[in-house]
Amino acid sequence: MNEEQPIIEAGPPTLNHVIGQQRAVRQLRTALDAHFNDRMSGNSQALPHLLFVGPPGVGKSLLSQIIARELGSTLHEELAQNLSSPSQLHGLLMMANEGDVIFLDETHELKPVVMTSLYRALEERKLFLGGERHSIFLPSITVIGATTDEWQLSKPLRDRFKITLRLEHYSSVELEHLVSQRAKRLGWPIDEDAVNAIAFRGRGTPRLAIRLLEATHRTARADNADSITPVHVDRMCDIEGIDTMGLDSTEQKYLHLVREAQGPVRLNVLATQLGLPRRTIEGVIESELIRLGLVTKSEEGRMLTGIGAAHVAGLSSL
Repeated sequence: MNEEQPIIEAGPPTLNHVIGQQRAVRQLRTALDAHFNDRMSGNSQALPHLLFVGPPGVGKSLLSQIIARELGSTLHEELAQNLSSPSQLHGLLMMANEGDVIFLDETHELKPVVMTSLYRALEERKLFLGGERHSIFLPSITVIGATTDEWQLSKPLRDRFKITLRLEHYSSVELEHLVSQRAKRLGWPIDEDAVNAIAFRGRGTPRLAIRLLEATHRTARADNADSITPVHVDRMCDIEGIDTMGLDSTEQKYLHLVREAQGPVRLNVLATQLGLPRRTIEGVIESELIRLGLVTKSEEGRMLTGIGAAHVAGLSSL
């Protein structure tokens, strides 16, 4: 099978096959069962609008695809950043037919005026084109919003999503199971120790673990090996610049900069030295390093924890 095959094609076909996110899956199963029972009773309304909240890479997109599949509906996917005006939002909503599902990723990135148009559309099932007198009715559809920060959504918009599902990072056991099952679906023999090594570096994030699995498979195939082993994991990490905790080169550089400062480091200093926007450092790099217990921050700046200092010392000794 092609190693570049999209993840969704090798993913779970139904909610019953989803690994992890047990609470969210129970919520979805309850909502779907209620929807199907209502439909049997003659109620043709769509599944209520849903909001997925959680860190990147834990399955928001995949769950939206599964929901559409369970409903037998067409899924329309769009990044919120691509909807810069109400007219672009209207174009997306007008593409949908009765019963369709619209997945709007990174919903918090919508501009305030677009958020207003969206919550009015969800509330009234209408699009207002050039004022109150020019409106069109929308078909009965389900909108799924996904966000890493629900509090950046306006309260009126947040309230229009009737079901909120909170997704979490995976446990080590869940991630090992996911890596093992993904390799099995793709027909890639893999040693148990290699599964554990990949899952550990996946840091509780399925998207990262699967990417590391695919990179390790490429390494094994470059050696013409029949099975993925821990040796291939180590070689992949060396090629990709991944350390023992699964941190990439930018995250490692961040840690080294904080260590070399020998005291609290301001965000603007890190942004200058890394060549990255402050928002990217705070929202992507730091949030993960803090979650892993490697970094702490205060009004004075950023510092390594004991765990972070020990990890950087270990990297320096390699």
